[in-house]
Amino acid sequence: MDDILGEGLFIDEDTMEMILIFDMDGTITYVNERGVEVMGYFEDEFLDMNITDILPPDQVEKIKQEILSKYNNGDKGVAHQEAKFIDRNLKMLSMEVSASLITKDNTASGIRIIARDVEEPEKGIAEEPEPKPDISAPKVPRDIPEPRPVKETGKSEPGPRKKIAEPGDKYRLVTEAVRDMLLTFDMSGRITYMNERGREMIGYSEEELPNINITDILSPEQLGILKKQLFRKPIARNRKVLIPEARFANRRLKQMSLEVTASLIMKRGTPSEVVILARDLTRRKKMEKELLKSQKFESFATLASGLVDDLNNSLTGIMGNIDLAQMDSASDGRVSERLAYAKEGCTNLKHLIRQFIIFSKGGTANREIGSIEELIKDSVPRGITGPNVVSDFFIETDLWTVAYDKAQMKEVINNLIFNAGEAMPSGGQIKIYAENITGAVARKEAGLPMEEGDYVKISVQDRGAGIREEHLGRIFDPYFSTKKKGRGLGLTIVYSIIKKHYGYIYADSKPGAGATFYIYLPASKKEIPRKEETKLAKPFLHKGKILIMDDEDIIIDVAGQMLSQLGYDVEFSKNGTQAIDIYKKAMKSGKPFDAVILDLYVEGGMGGKESVKELLRLDPDVKGIVSSGYANDPEMTDFKKHGFVGIVEKPYSIQELSRTLEDIIKSGK
Repeated sequence: MDDILGEGLFIDEDTMEMILIFDMDGTITYVNERGVEVMGYFEDEFLDMNITDILPPDQVEKIKQEILSKYNNGDKGVAHQEAKFIDRNLKMLSMEVSASLITKDNTASGIRIIARDVEEPEKGIAEEPEPKPDISAPKVPRDIPEPRPVKETGKSEPGPRKKIAEPGDKYRLVTEAVRDMLLTFDMSGRITYMNERGREMIGYSEEELPNINITDILSPEQLGILKKQLFRKPIARNRKVLIPEARFANRRLKQMSLEVTASLIMKRGTPSEVVILARDLTRRKKMEKELLKSQKFESFATLASGLVDDLNNSLTGIMGNIDLAQMDSASDGRVSERLAYAKEGCTNLKHLIRQFIIFSKGGTANREIGSIEELIKDSVPRGITGPNVVSDFFIETDLWTVAYDKAQMKEVINNLIFNAGEAMPSGGQIKIYAENITGAVARKEAGLPMEEGDYVKISVQDRGAGIREEHLGRIFDPYFSTKKKGRGLGLTIVYSIIKKHYGYIYADSKPGAGATFYIYLPASKKEIPRKEETKLAKPFLHKGKILIMDDEDIIIDVAGQMLSQLGYDVEFSKNGTQAIDIYKKAMKSGKPFDAVILDLYVEGGMGGKESVKELLRLDPDVKGIVSSGYANDPEMTDFKKHGFVGIVEKPYSIQELSRTLEDIIKSGK
C-alpha cells in the first residue's frame, strides 16, 4: 500500500509533541508547528538558531552521549530524559524528551528530539511504558517530500541540500517515539497499520492485524460520526477531524476512552485511507474524577466544620441538663427512665458528630512515626465480621515506617476490614498486603496525581460480589451507601483520613470477583522513637475551686451547675484575657484555682492554646484542662506538649467532667 505517513507530514504537524531535528554541530534543521508554538519563536527565527539557544549545552551533551553510547552498543540509539528548554521569554520549560540518532551511510548525521511538556496533566509521560526499540513500520515511498528545513547548515557546498535521513528512517523513528496509538485503515475498514503502542493498548499482535477490521475496535455508531465528518462535501485532501472522546474496545472487549484525531488520505482525488492518532484518556479521566472527588469532599468538609462546634456546644448543654434533671428526679422512676433514653440518644449523636469531626477542616491528624505492620495486626481482629471470615497477611520484610495518627489509621483499617467481611456473608478470605513502593512505580500503577517520594502501599482484598461499575466512582462520596441502614460515612471518613496523612486511596473491583482497596502512605523511613514512661505524683484529696473559660453561655451555665452539684466552687470568663485577670486576682488573694477549664477556640478572643501559655508564666503549676469538640486536634491528642494537664471533650456528661477533675486534682498533676 502507499504509506500514509508520507501524506503531508501528518504525524509531525498533528502531534501534540514538539519535534526538532539538528545536525551534529547543533544547527537546527527542522521544527514542527507544535515546536514553534511551544517555544514562542516565529518559524523564520529558527533559521539563525542552534540547539544550545533553547537547550543548555550540558543537557545537549548529555543527550548526545547517551544516544551515541547506546548506538555503539548495538542499540537503536534512543534516549529518554527530562530536559529544561528555554523559550523566547526565557522561561524554563520541563519537557520529557525522546531523542533519536539519525544516521546516513552508518555515520551519525543528526539528532531528532520529540518533547512533551510534563506539566500537561493528561500526558503522564514519565508514567507510561517506554516504546520498544524494535517497533515495525510500513515502508515509506521514496518520493515523499522531506521535512521543510528552517535553516541551512551554512557548511555545505553549493548545490542541493543534503538529506538529514532517508524518509523511511525518519518516519520509522517518529512512530517509534510516539506514545499514542497510531493506526490506518482502508475504505473497507481493514486495518493496514498500527504502531506498537496501539498494539499494546488494543491487545492484538502484529501478525493478527491483517484480520482485524476497524469495527472490531470502534463501535459502528462512533465510526459513523467519524465518517460523516471526514466525508462531508466537498471532500478535502488531508482533512482532519477531532473527536474529544471516542470509545474503543480492546481484545478483551474492555472499553477505553481515547481522544482521536483522524485524517482522510486521498489518492488521485479519491479517498484511500484514514489515519487515526489516538491518546488514552484513562489517566486524565481518573485525575479529573480525583479532582472532582476532592472538590466535593472540600465542600462537605467546610460544611461539617461550621456545624461541629455549634452541635457540640448545644449537645453539651442538652446532656448537662439531662444529667442535672436525673439528679433532681432520682426518686421518680418514670422520669429517670425517660431521661436515660434521652441521654442514650445524645450519646449516639455524639458519636455521629465525632465522625463529622474527622473529615471536617478542623479535625487534624496527630501523626507519629510508627510501624504499619503493627498497626494492621492490631486493627484487623476487631474489624472482621461475618461467619467463617479469615484474614491472611502478606507483609514485606523491612517495611518502611510511616508518620500516622494511630487512632485514625485504626479507623481506616477497621472500616475496610468490616466492609470486606460484610461483602462475604457466607464467609471467605480477606487478604491484607503491605509493601514498599517507589514513587515512580506508585504513580504509574495508581494513575493519580501523586507527589514525589516513596510510599508504603496497603491493599485490602475480599472475594465478595464486587462493586458495580456505576457505584465505583461514588463510594467515597458523603452519604452514598448501597446498604439499607448505611449512613454512607464510613468510606468518606476513610478518604478524609488518608488525605490528612498526605496519602492516596482508590478501589478496584470486578463484579463477582471481589474488590480491592489500595492505600498509599508517604514513607518516613525514620526509626520509631522510644516512649518514656510518665510517673504520677502522690495523690492528695480535696474538692476545689474551678475556673471555666468559654464563649458560649450555654456551656458556662450548664457546666457551672454540674460543677456546683459536684461540690466545686466555680468562676467564669468569656475569653482568655478575662481568665488571666481572674486567675491573677485569685493568686493574690491567697485562694488560687485548683484547675482551669479552657475552651480551645474562642471567637474573636484569646483561646485556650494562648491562654495556658500566659497562665504558665504566672503559675508554672497551673492545672490547665483543654476543652473542645475537635478530639483529633493536636492540642487534644497531645495536650501535654501544649502545656495542658488534661482534656475534657465536648460534649461531656457530668460523670466525664467529674472523673477528669478528680483524676487531675487528686493526682496533683
